[in-house]
Amino acid sequence: MTDAIVFLGIQGSGKGTQAKLLAENTGFIHINIGDLLREQISLATDIGKRIANTIRGGNLVPDDLVFELIKSTLPRDCPGVIFDGFPRTMPQAEHLVDHFRLARVYYLDISAEQALERINGRRVCDSCGTNYHILHHPPQHEGICDECGGKLITRADDAPAAIKKRIKAFYEETYALKTFFEQKGLLLSIPAQNSVSEVQAAIWADVMLD
Repeated sequence: MTDAIVFLGIQGSGKGTQAKLLAENTGFIHINIGDLLREQISLATDIGKRIANTIRGGNLVPDDLVFELIKSTLPRDCPGVIFDGFPRTMPQAEHLVDHFRLARVYYLDISAEQALERINGRRVCDSCGTNYHILHHPPQHEGICDECGGKLITRADDAPAAIKKRIKAFYEETYALKTFFEQKGLLLSIPAQNSVSEVQAAIWADVMLD
């Protein structure tokens, strides 16, 4: 079985940032399910076309398609994986426990109000996908990507209405996973309103204890 670490929390809690930092320090592969879905759609792969058809129909991507996508993405010699945005449902959590050696689930605890404040400042390059924040990680030149010179935009799913819908879905579907992983002794809750470096230090201190 492949070793796995999970970051759990509402949108804007810092899951992607902390997952990326931990991946850089451990050599594990960082998988953001949302990014992976968008990539497959843009590449028009077989899985991407099926995902696009599902989304166009107004439906959620079914669990079995998510499992297939993860399996096809991981290399044979994968040293470990850090999941960001997965699992989101109880069947996904059960699949994770059954198919991976789960080491830890980090729950990044932040209020919805604080999360919305963070999300309002997020920007992404429309060319290379590099992420920025107008307050915490601004580009050198306003509205221009440092990496490729592309235009920085607000992602469609970062629009206020979309974010409120995603946060509502988190509390209705995903929040229950906190108890599920807690009961298995796998969950560590970390205050996510602290700075990126403070949250990273708390995570790294836990990793070094293992």
